[in-house]
Amino acid sequence: MRKIVIAGAGAYHFAPSILEDLFVRFRMPVEIWMVDSDLDLAELTARGAQALARAFGVESRFYYTTQLKKAVFSADAVIVCADFLDEEAWKKDYEALDEVGLGKQVRLMGGIGGAMQTLRASGFIANLAEQMEEECPDAILLLCDSGFGGLQLSRACDAAQRFCGIRTLGVSAVTEQTKKRLALYLDVKEEDLDITCAGLNGFSWVTQLREKKSGKDLIPRCMKEMKEDSRQELSAQYIDWYGAIPAGHYVMQYEFLPDTEKSPRKSVLISGIGAADFELRKRNLALLTVHGPMRPKGLEAWDQIRRSGLVTARPIEILRALWGEGDCMVHSMNMPCDGSVPGVTEGRFVEGPAYVTKDGVKGVAVEMPIELEDVMEQISLAGRLYAEAAVSGSRNTLREALEVDPALSGIDLLYTEDVLSDMMEGQKEKLTRFF
Repeated sequence: MRKIVIAGAGAYHFAPSILEDLFVRFRMPVEIWMVDSDLDLAELTARGAQALARAFGVESRFYYTTQLKKAVFSADAVIVCADFLDEEAWKKDYEALDEVGLGKQVRLMGGIGGAMQTLRASGFIANLAEQMEEECPDAILLLCDSGFGGLQLSRACDAAQRFCGIRTLGVSAVTEQTKKRLALYLDVKEEDLDITCAGLNGFSWVTQLREKKSGKDLIPRCMKEMKEDSRQELSAQYIDWYGAIPAGHYVMQYEFLPDTEKSPRKSVLISGIGAADFELRKRNLALLTVHGPMRPKGLEAWDQIRRSGLVTARPIEILRALWGEGDCMVHSMNMPCDGSVPGVTEGRFVEGPAYVTKDGVKGVAVEMPIELEDVMEQISLAGRLYAEAAVSGSRNTLREALEVDPALSGIDLLYTEDVLSDMMEGQKEKLTRFF
């Protein structure tokens, strides 16, 4: 019986597919630890999972806690799908940058705001990876992000694998979310689109967009309409610059690039879900627990849970494939580059389609405009340096990252260092590796 730890067990986007794959599709006997900062949600998720296991005859053991450190010992896999958006820290970032006239540097991925977010989130991941190295060194660490959670997957994966020695992969929802966005934009059905996205996490691009039945290439139409649409100024700008359509649930590639007149000033967090969604999730988990998935009320609740999550991001499929229990295809895998994404140094984490087997992960080769190669190489280098700084607490490495970060082009390096240093001083309790 394998032991799986889920950090962020109540994760709105990923929890449904995890529960469905464990107890309905594959019926895996597991010892599962549900970890969540919301104890009620952790307990309800554990009890809902237990109801599924009973209904489908799966022999499993269930535990729940708010303390991740208590759960990790002897794990075979740790799945992290927690939310890393810290509203208090974000507010401090915003106020500090706004005060010095750098409001457009309030970001989650690149620039000064992205540096702060990396140091906080990847520092947490490094703490987890170091604990795993002591207590379960052969375990797999699988990081999941919906695009709303504030975790830069490539940097966090680098922090855990390159600098802490834990086998780490990431899975995102960028392909599924891009398909939803472009299907709506082009007024076609999602199921009629064949789409591929690749690049870097947060800086991913549409490399294929076809009509499934006819095989017609829809990229020229999409580019033409975006260039003529006043609501698509950012997309049109990137199409002109790079010859590619930006991927994602909304256009956010600007976070990794220098400020322009068209780049927005981010003053609010976009979570994608609200308190009412989580309250409904809790209610449905309670109904599932009481009635089980075979009776009408429980079945209706389970259907609502399933439909509210992501469809194509399946963490359990990835683990089973790595354990030799069935190969799988992943639409948006964050993995060390093996040449599948052109222009990025091998070994740096990239995002794209991949096959997963017991022998590991193999990226599916994609074609990308040559205009993207230099900028992706620079962004990936900055990301690796930020990850190293987050683990080591090295100010020198952090300075190197700031120096090569494209999002900081045009901003004096010494001034950037001073601003960031002041911001770090104001949040030193969350940056213990530097203090």
